[in-house]
Amino acid sequence: MNVQRLATALSPFDLVYGACALLCAGLALWSHDSVIALIVIITFGLPHGALDGELARQILLPRFGRGWFPVFALPYLTLIACVLACWHIAPIWTLNLFLLFSLLHFGQELSDGSHPLLSAFVLGGAPLILPCALQPAQTAALLSGMIAPTQLSHPPEWLLWLSPIWGCAVIFLIALSPPLLRIKHFALIATTLIVFWVFEPLKAFMVYFIFIHAPAHIAALVHDPRWKRLVSLRTALKLALPLTIASLMIGMALWPLYTASPDQRLLEITFQLLAALTLPHMIFDLWLRWTSRALHLGSGKPVTLIGI
Repeated sequence: MNVQRLATALSPFDLVYGACALLCAGLALWSHDSVIALIVIITFGLPHGALDGELARQILLPRFGRGWFPVFALPYLTLIACVLACWHIAPIWTLNLFLLFSLLHFGQELSDGSHPLLSAFVLGGAPLILPCALQPAQTAALLSGMIAPTQLSHPPEWLLWLSPIWGCAVIFLIALSPPLLRIKHFALIATTLIVFWVFEPLKAFMVYFIFIHAPAHIAALVHDPRWKRLVSLRTALKLALPLTIASLMIGMALWPLYTASPDQRLLEITFQLLAALTLPHMIFDLWLRWTSRALHLGSGKPVTLIGI
């Protein structure tokens, strides 16, 4: 899509929303206060996962009527509670599993049909492997903040071991990709590399999360004709609002259970809750793929929560 077509495709709401995201992200990058970056992550990143409820409504409503929501919400909330408990029972194990699931999730988000496994590893590994390789001390400090009072002297070793393998995989992906995909892959990898090289890990993650991960997810749903009510960014955010508010309420309920300083507490709750939401989100995606095939929801692009 060229610049003229992109400008035509964007609505006034899209432009205003994008401008707000840019302004808020710019403020977070300029500020030395990590709280601003966390608020930006929550504000512009959290709603994309809250669309699970809308997708579940479309599939479950014909079968369960008004009972569709508890059918969806009870297992979803149970998984969230289990992950939150794991952060306190086995924080280091939970952190490593969160990073592994994030690699898989980010990779699945941006993988393509030509080399799905290779592109998933390269593109999903970039926002996790690059900060570990480029800024290991600051990355270890950020990860330690998620599992305080436990302190890490270095990032997880398995991510460091993957660094040279990831670098080789980048070369293979660029070399093997068709011309148009090669340009897309190179641009995405180069952008991610620059972001995680220039900015500290938390702020770099903020940029990746709200400008690459979340938009790709929402764009895939909006452009998929199977989801009848998701016709624009504006409607997507509106439909995501109830579960976004519910997620914020969970975070508020967790606040008294943590005893660190307010900024440290916000860091712990934000990432622990993101991890708690990621697991049911990924399981829901697998269920959705199976259900979509079983119900024959249409032909053409596979039904998925992810991808651009």
